[in-house]
Amino acid sequence: MRPILDVLRLIRVINCLLAMVGVWIGAHLTWLIPVYYGPFVASLAAFCVCAAGNVINDVVDVEIDRTNHPTRVLVRQGLTIGFALRLAIALNLLALILALAVNWEVTVVVATAIALLLLYNLRLKKMALLGNVTVSLLAALTFMTGGWAVDSVLAVTLPGPLIPAVFAFFFHLVREIVKDVQDIEGDRRANYRSLPVRLGASRSLMISIGLFVVLIILTIVPVLTGWYGRLYEVITLYIVSLPLLAFLIFLWGNPSPRMLSIGSLALKAGMALGLIAFLAA
Repeated sequence: MRPILDVLRLIRVINCLLAMVGVWIGAHLTWLIPVYYGPFVASLAAFCVCAAGNVINDVVDVEIDRTNHPTRVLVRQGLTIGFALRLAIALNLLALILALAVNWEVTVVVATAIALLLLYNLRLKKMALLGNVTVSLLAALTFMTGGWAVDSVLAVTLPGPLIPAVFAFFFHLVREIVKDVQDIEGDRRANYRSLPVRLGASRSLMISIGLFVVLIILTIVPVLTGWYGRLYEVITLYIVSLPLLAFLIFLWGNPSPRMLSIGSLALKAGMALGLIAFLAA
């Protein structure tokens, strides 16, 4: 039982399930009548890509995680690095096979995501902001994958999966910056040139606040255009966005390790509620 739990922790199963949900929401916002085969297979491919990326991330970061995340599976040797690498290869191969079973658009997205995750883990994560943008782009692509699994034209027609894709990009970008502030000491030791390492925690959190304000403005657009109704407005604006903005401002004035950890979790919870809002839209 313990090895299975360690595998689930290694792949960050909750994040992978959220990626699957993102694909289904993208499909839901695209189809004119329900379509199940393409979104189901594409969501499995997204799960595998996300899982493989998380595994490779922990393999690459095993030394830095001794400082930043000492309880992670590879750090405490719950699983071996060799097993982790074999698991990542198998997951990526399975993702490509699943994508080929859908269509060429999904195959291109999956292949691109695998390449970007490899590039991110091996190089881009060490660069200020560029790594954060890459992760945020990958998060946005889950919604577009769902759309392309249904119809390539409707997938890029407004309103559709493009809207949650843009929101996911900004939401993840803010959270990635907060996480980098949380990991600043370990990143310094590993010579990672993350945004907080280069600009400091305070300036980085100010940037995250600015990005979140942009996100709030974008949140209002579908309401003003009449695309989405009152329930979407209440969830995204009053339950998620404004409370999180207030918390980010508080976090800027009190960036303690505990508050940064709470902030990261709060942003993840906000993402989940955002998914509910799009289903309600």
